[in-house]
Amino acid sequence: MPMSRAQTPIFSIPMRRVEGFLTDKICFRDAKARTPHPGLILENNSHNECRLQIWDKFLIKHEYRISKQHGEQFVDVTNDNNIIHRKGNIVPGAMTVSKIILPLEILFAELEISSVNIKFTGSAFYGERTCNLFLWHFVSSDYIQIEVKTYQQDRVVATTIILGRLKTAAKQVKEIDEALVNKKCLARVQAYFETMGILSDFYVNKDGYKDYTYPLAYIAALPSAEIVNQLSGQGGMINILRMDFGNFERIPITGDKGPEVKLARAKKRNTFNKIITEVAEGLVTYYRGLAIVNPIAKFQNSTEPVLDALNKLISPQEDTSVPFSGVNKV
Repeated sequence: MPMSRAQTPIFSIPMRRVEGFLTDKICFRDAKARTPHPGLILENNSHNECRLQIWDKFLIKHEYRISKQHGEQFVDVTNDNNIIHRKGNIVPGAMTVSKIILPLEILFAELEISSVNIKFTGSAFYGERTCNLFLWHFVSSDYIQIEVKTYQQDRVVATTIILGRLKTAAKQVKEIDEALVNKKCLARVQAYFETMGILSDFYVNKDGYKDYTYPLAYIAALPSAEIVNQLSGQGGMINILRMDFGNFERIPITGDKGPEVKLARAKKRNTFNKIITEVAEGLVTYYRGLAIVNPIAKFQNSTEPVLDALNKLISPQEDTSVPFSGVNKV
């Protein structure tokens, strides 16, 4: 049901947060813009700061391109050994996931994301214009559902459902002493932001404090790399990734090693693999999820299984470019 008009907006977003996106284009769209009760209103506060007041459901259009250089840097940061992202032209699926979650964490710091469920329906390619469309639904006074469609050209490459809620005013933020921050792990997170073309300060600098916790987008990027590593690159292509962030606790950037991914394969099947994931730091398990991996997925315009197509993709006598027409969905 739609949320009734409250006395205060659902979100109040400082528009300066958009400046953290160095090359991306972000547009807010309001279907009620020309009505007596628009869902989005731009206002300047008493400090002359421009803020977007959000009163009702709306749409965000997020456009970006991922260069091969940034893709290669991304898999270095996330420790993904899948060579198709270095030798080929395919954007890491985890990078597509990050481009969905990270804008929400930066623009909507008051949003607590509880779960992300993404289904890949095609591969994204380096250098091509990509568009995320975020459709917001305010399910109740507390809970929010965001539907996201990710397009390249006219193709849908992923569909996502994100569930979350507003932070309660009574919830206290656990601030982390900067002296306790693991500088090596922080540098890795900062390198992650660089691959995304986003300034890390716009995540760290929250209203009134500095947030030295791992972004959920970074956490969601780790299972894909671990699946590749543990299955020796023969896990196939991820069809579905689901992450449950349940208790809303964030992992502080203070541990010796950083987050670790644990995997367990469910009952073996001939058509797909169901892999249970856990993300832990030290002795504490913070998040759980699952991945559906299709071991017989095909590359675009290919009738061969993944491993055969992969061998041709990286062979020096073959053209590594991937044409756009005729995507095989997985």
